[in-house]
Amino acid sequence: WVSLVALTFQTSWQVFVIKFARAGGDRYLNTSVVFLAEILKTLLSILFLALSEGSLASACRILAGQCAASPWSTLRFCVPGLAYTIMNNLVFLSLDKLSAAVQQVTYQLKILTAAVLAVAMLRKRISPTQWCALVLLVAGVALVQWPRDASGAPAALELPVDPRTGRVALDADALVGFVAVVAAAFMGGFAGVYMEMVLKQAGASIWVRNAQLGFFGAVTALLGALASDGPRIQEKGLLQGYSWRTCAAVFTLATGGLLVAVVIKYADNILRQFSTALSIVITSMFSACILHEFEPDALFVMGAVMAIVATFMYNLGLPKWLYGRRDA
Repeated sequence: WVSLVALTFQTSWQVFVIKFARAGGDRYLNTSVVFLAEILKTLLSILFLALSEGSLASACRILAGQCAASPWSTLRFCVPGLAYTIMNNLVFLSLDKLSAAVQQVTYQLKILTAAVLAVAMLRKRISPTQWCALVLLVAGVALVQWPRDASGAPAALELPVDPRTGRVALDADALVGFVAVVAAAFMGGFAGVYMEMVLKQAGASIWVRNAQLGFFGAVTALLGALASDGPRIQEKGLLQGYSWRTCAAVFTLATGGLLVAVVIKYADNILRQFSTALSIVITSMFSACILHEFEPDALFVMGAVMAIVATFMYNLGLPKWLYGRRDA
C-alpha cells in the first residue's frame, strides 16, 4: 500500500516536473530523457542491490552470475521493452487514423486487457465485483480523459457514417486505427503482466530483476532515440537543451520506474492501473486549482467519482447494505 500511494503521487508529480523542465529554455529530446532515465534506473537498482548485499563488488558478482548462469533467460527481459515500443508506435498510428475522442475512449481498454491477461497468464482470480469495478474504472477514466475542443466543451465522439444508409461504417483508415488502438491496449496490458510474472519469480531479488529490465529498456530506448532523432543527435548531441531542470525530469522518470517495479512485485499490475487512474484525477485537480490550466466540467467530476468508487469497490468490495439484510 505504501508503494501504491507513493506511485500515485509520483505519477502526478512527474507531469509537473516535465512541464517545469520544458519551460527551462532550450528544447531537449524526449527520447534522450527516456534513455537516460533507464540508465539511471539501472544504476539505482545496482546501488540498492549493493546496499542489501553489503558491497558493490558483491552486487556486481550476483548480477553477473545471474546473467552468466542463464543467458537465454536473461534475454526475456527485453520483451517488455519491445512490447512498450510497439505499443507507442501503435498509439501514434491510431491517433493519425481516429479522432482524439474515439482513440482516447477505446485506449482505456488497456485496463481490461491487463486484467484478462493476468487471469490467462498468472492464473489470477478476479471476483465478479472486481470485474464490475474494472469496467467502472474504464468508464471513469474515459470520461476524465475525454478530449475537449478549443472552447473547453467535450469533443464529439465522431464515427464514420455511410451517407447513403446513415449507418456507422468503418472505412479503411478508421478500421486500421481501431485495430491499432486495440492492439496498443493489448500490448500495454501484456507488457505489464509479463513484468509482473518476471518480477515475482523466485531466485533473484527485485533489484537484480529491475537492473536487468532497466538495461534492456535502455537498449530499446537508445534504438528508439536513434530512429526518431538520429539526425538531430548527430548535429547537436544527445544532451542538447539539457539543464538542471531536465536532470530533475530524468531523476523523476527513473524513480517512477523503480516504484512501478515495487508495486508490480508486492501488489500487482491491476492495482497499478488503479494507481495510474487516480493520478490522472489528482493531476487534473491540481492543474485546475493551482495552475488554472483546466476547468473541471460535469464529465470530469462524474469520471473522477467513478474512478474513486471503482478503486474502493475493487479493493474493499461492495458495502454490506447493498446486499440487503439476511435473516438467519
